[in-house]
Amino acid sequence: MGFDSSSFSPRYKDLLKVSCAASKSGNYFEETSSGDTLIIGFCGSSSANAFNKTTTKFGECAINENNGYFSSLVHWSPANGKIQQALVHKGALDKFLDICRNSDLETKVTKALEGNKTVLFTGHSIGGAIATLATLASLEKWGKDAPVFAITFGFPLIGDEVLARAVRRQGWANNFFNVVTRGDVFARILLAPWESVCSHLGVLLPYWQKSAEQMNDDGTDEIMKEAPPTELDEHLRIVLRHACAVVNFMTVNNMEPTNKLTAGLKPAIKLSPYRPFGYYLFCSDNGTLCVENYEAVLPILFYSLSTCKDQANVSDHTGYGKVFHGNTNIANLEGLQNLPLSQSAALSSAMEIQLDALGIGIQNAQARLALRAAGEHENKLRQNFSEVLEELNKLEKTEMTKLKEYRNKFLSQKSMPYYEAFKAHKEETDFKANLNRLKLAALYDRIENLVDTHQLPDDFQCNEELIRKGTEYRLYVEPLDIANYYRLGKHEDSGHYMKNARPRRYKALEKWLADKKMEDKSNQPKITMDSCFWAYVEEISCLMNNPKEKEEDVKTQCDNFQNKVKGISDQLCVEEVLMVQSSFTELLKKLKQQSGGGVFPLSPLFNMIAQ
Repeated sequence: MGFDSSSFSPRYKDLLKVSCAASKSGNYFEETSSGDTLIIGFCGSSSANAFNKTTTKFGECAINENNGYFSSLVHWSPANGKIQQALVHKGALDKFLDICRNSDLETKVTKALEGNKTVLFTGHSIGGAIATLATLASLEKWGKDAPVFAITFGFPLIGDEVLARAVRRQGWANNFFNVVTRGDVFARILLAPWESVCSHLGVLLPYWQKSAEQMNDDGTDEIMKEAPPTELDEHLRIVLRHACAVVNFMTVNNMEPTNKLTAGLKPAIKLSPYRPFGYYLFCSDNGTLCVENYEAVLPILFYSLSTCKDQANVSDHTGYGKVFHGNTNIANLEGLQNLPLSQSAALSSAMEIQLDALGIGIQNAQARLALRAAGEHENKLRQNFSEVLEELNKLEKTEMTKLKEYRNKFLSQKSMPYYEAFKAHKEETDFKANLNRLKLAALYDRIENLVDTHQLPDDFQCNEELIRKGTEYRLYVEPLDIANYYRLGKHEDSGHYMKNARPRRYKALEKWLADKKMEDKSNQPKITMDSCFWAYVEEISCLMNNPKEKEEDVKTQCDNFQNKVKGISDQLCVEEVLMVQSSFTELLKKLKQQSGGGVFPLSPLFNMIAQ
């Protein structure tokens, strides 16, 4: 998706005015309406207290700490089933929560969205961080299609890799636009440990705030009469030193993403956890470079600042009014994997002009290599995804089609579910179905491994075709996995399927479907929509056939089973599960027989089905 400068530029001055008004007023936020758009600007801060509320090295905390706003911003690992919470800067989070609890912000946003208005959150400096969190909270509540956006100025990175991946996974990255000038050190500040920069902020923040207050109504700032603080030079060196370490580590990782040595070193190297997401607009005197490739953002943040000729120009943090004021040249950063590395190969293009203006011209070989690695990394992820889709399409036409035919044959005969036939494994067709099952399992195991090692784009789950194919695979093939497990008697040694043997690929597919919030809309499903149904049947059947089990325990489990089936009754393909030679039918008969003796009373639903 390309950047639409035609819709952005006209709003730029309005956004700056609202952001500046919020900073001048001292209120939580300021608002204004522009046609069908509600613009809400958050104020910055002249005090370092906004960053002082943490004891961690980089000021991070769990994003859902003491709140219920960000439940989906987590990482779930198929490898171990654990959920990892996203981390966010605690000072920014606390300030956002304070606004939510002590203002009518949520009411205003709700009213605007229910009135079919677009909501634009904006803010400068720490106000940009609040605008970002407000946008995340609104998208979490209203969904991906809600017209909610954030446009920030001098926004410091506030979220870790888990947060950045979650934003892309949800398909929200296109809702964030971060404007950064070449020499704005504050936009890079959280790449350094808090304790190394906190003493400087006590001096720099009041100076920046005073400079922002002198911004004119047309969005430009006046020249400060007061000289920049002497602490700026030392502050800049500290930020650049730590930013350099982050960028170098990231570049090496992009060049060799599966390198075990790099992966092993990552937990031991205490680098800043904060990572970018959304669009970035890097501004210089010659125009603006729009960056969509998130892997390219950190190198540009570092190299553009490190090569800035006037590194002591403190006004870069407050001079956002000059952006788009007289020069509206915007170029998109693209084709990075082919970025020229030598003078003879340099391109005379709008992109090259903007890169050169940011200090990342052809003469800066190290910066160009970092950008090229970012482009090759993104290209490899997209290539992996294309290969996966291609192989899925191929197997759907062969193996998946054959398994559907295998099931439909037994469904038309109306005597035995394909689950029972596969479990019996007596015919040649059963053997062929098993081969098809194994080929499909190999592909989905490979996909699950690619996801776990971050070798697919984070937004791959936004692809509805992939989710539908994966869901169909799970519904048709997992019953065969269950049948094979109990056919071979593995439950006798390893325990039941649901507790100890369910493959990670099915858990991952269920999670991706839940994240995508796709639903089957058919009232009478042609296939049982709970792919684990036969595992429930097998487990309760084994329990009832075990003479060592206590009668009271068996009764409790039978009650639980009936409640479970009752809960999924509308998801069952009754035509299939109640066939004459179905283990579920046999189980019903046994339950009815024992209920006749008053041992295990049947629920009304089971009594009705058993008739």
